Amino acid sequence: MSNDTLSRELRISREVDGSLNSILADMQKLMDDTRIHESGMEVHQMANLVAVAQETDSVEVVKHYIRYQLGRDSQNKTWRWRLGSGKNFGEQLVDRLDGLRDRAQLIVSEAKGDRPAEDRTWMTLTRLYIGHMRRYFVYRKKS
Repeated sequence: MSNDTLSRELRISREVDGSLNSILADMQKLMDDTRIHESGMEVHQMANLVAVAQETDSVEVVKHYIRYQLGRDSQNKTWRWRLGSGKNFGEQLVDRLDGLRDRAQLIVSEAKGDRPAEDRTWMTLTRLYIGHMRRYFVYRKKS
């Protein structure tokens, strides 16, 4: 790995770390606004989502998993859980993951990275978002 590449990857990593406060605040807002912890969603369902995110390098695979879960939730008690007339929890989560792509593009462009770096950064942000979401869900579910 060249010094330029190493330096670029280090800048990207620092920017990802620097983004965590706003990313986690957004995640907590999603969880609190939807009150998903009051739904029929169980801890193992969040753990399964984390496992999917860890098994792939594609955010699209994660989004398809969420859509699959939306299709399975025929009683609107978990992924289709909705408060008010807006989008359900799963749809909002997919939207948030799409928003992370915009953040990844900005981070990588500032570091003068390439498309593969953008995809890796998007996946990193997604894993962080989902991992912390599971932890926050457990906290809210148990308190």
